[in-house]
Amino acid sequence: MTRASSLAMVAVLAFAGTAQAKDEAPASTPVADVLFLGSYHMANHNRDVFNTKSDDVTQPKRQQEIAEIARLVERYKPTKIMVEINTEKQDRIDQEFRESCAGKRPLSRDEVEQLGYRIACDMKLPGVIAVDWNDLGPIKDEDSVDYLKAVERNGQQQIRAEDMRIGSANAAADQAVLDHGTIGDMLRRLNSREWLTNNARAYFHIGMYGSQADPVGANWIMLWQGRNLYIFNNIVRHTSPGDRVLVIYGAGHGNELRRYANDSGMYRVQDTEQWLGRNAPHSTAIGTTH
Repeated sequence: MTRASSLAMVAVLAFAGTAQAKDEAPASTPVADVLFLGSYHMANHNRDVFNTKSDDVTQPKRQQEIAEIARLVERYKPTKIMVEINTEKQDRIDQEFRESCAGKRPLSRDEVEQLGYRIACDMKLPGVIAVDWNDLGPIKDEDSVDYLKAVERNGQQQIRAEDMRIGSANAAADQAVLDHGTIGDMLRRLNSREWLTNNARAYFHIGMYGSQADPVGANWIMLWQGRNLYIFNNIVRHTSPGDRVLVIYGAGHGNELRRYANDSGMYRVQDTEQWLGRNAPHSTAIGTTH
């Protein structure tokens, strides 16, 4: 038998073994539900490339709009609410939550409180769970993920300018919805398939900055995806069978966290657009996103 024939036989046997294992493996059955509610940053943190300028959500008009969103989401009947706060701050938010629910502390403008604390109080939950992580992780050299420097080194200024033009147009459309519509209108936009598609393509373009020999854009995307995996792992660690998890996070995380949830086989991933619809059914199984 020639070397080529031997390698071919090994490949066939390996494939057969894999196929047999696949046939014998039990089908993955979701054990919990998850609803991802992507939000803009209501407190104007200004930490992103494009930042929506929010008016004061503690004013009566916006409070009425937030109360309506809370009513819609509460039909989902969440058993746990997980939020974009670093895990090391759990004790702090536990204290804030208790004081806010008791009427001893007003809710701040942050969406974690306006949505997370509010809904958890309404649903008589013991609190909200911090699941955020935001560090370099295994990346030791910050220059290896500085894609703006890579753009300059590789003469990609025109490409970057076009990407920024597209991003600015999308951000302006976001701002117009918030300025002339309701908070519900804004959240429906940020969780729409159109918005998520545009968001995913923006990350694709970042990943192309640099070159094969200088793949800084790809390095940055690995950091971004790694951060979301850390976050998702924290979500999983706090999930028990039968849970109905509500995740309230910056909308830019929506594609990655939904994808990890779908890929895991652990969750029935709820359709956020349907839950934000005023005529959405009260059923516990609206459907999944794929």
